[in-house]
Amino acid sequence: MTRASSLILFAFASLTASAQPPLFELGNVVAVEEVSVPAKAPGASCFSIPKGAAPPARCRASNLRAQQYWRVTVEVGNRRFVVRPYRAQNLLDALNQDAADYVDPKLTAASPIEVAIISSKTVRLKTDRGQEMPAVVDSQELLSKTEAPRKITDSRVVLLENSDFHDLEVQEFKSQSIGDGAMVYSFAGAASLIRPASKTPVFVVLAGDGNVELSRLQVGKGTRELAVTRSRSASPVPIVMTQVSATLRKVTVKGPIPWGEYVTLLENSNTGFLFKVR
Repeated sequence: MTRASSLILFAFASLTASAQPPLFELGNVVAVEEVSVPAKAPGASCFSIPKGAAPPARCRASNLRAQQYWRVTVEVGNRRFVVRPYRAQNLLDALNQDAADYVDPKLTAASPIEVAIISSKTVRLKTDRGQEMPAVVDSQELLSKTEAPRKITDSRVVLLENSDFHDLEVQEFKSQSIGDGAMVYSFAGAASLIRPASKTPVFVVLAGDGNVELSRLQVGKGTRELAVTRSRSASPVPIVMTQVSATLRKVTVKGPIPWGEYVTLLENSNTGFLFKVR
């Protein structure tokens, strides 16, 4: 059987399987990040591939071109998924070897969502407006009620101003349960001494991976506090994440943020990176 015939049969089988209605479960959106990856130049070895030979993955155009996608963290049952929604494909699209056409899911943190687990690599999302979209699974994990944040010692967030890096205030937060799975994270001190010159600050995450969240803090009685549900902020600030290199990510806010105290948190870390906008 030829490769083309195999692909057609595989695509047909996939479409036939999808005719069965998926089983959706109620879940919630934990975080949404917009990620931009710049185009890459092919390495020198890509130019020595014999004519007619299939290029390796690192040399394919689909892996070298610029990419933009939305990374959505959802929780359903006792599992947490990090997924990338994409446009549903038809039979002809399924034969195309190019990268998936990723789409803006138009979701925000704490949005209600229904999730159907198709396989270990694919899920389907259904919004409260009835819109359905497939999503590729980047990672998944089991949740535990006693799960505690793990400290990440090799990651940090710095302020980028005038082409230079500036350290932020760094503190480990104290957490206190307030019931129904909600927590309050507390940071000592009523104000940060780190004050970016712009109301649209730019940050760089050095090393590490996972989600990044920027949130506004409530100030009172000499402390700065943040309410969180299921380990995620109840007052997130919309951000755009750009992958600069394997160990660097740039974080920009989507618009000017009002004066106040803010913290940037890294996934699976109990350390906050704090600053003040005036």
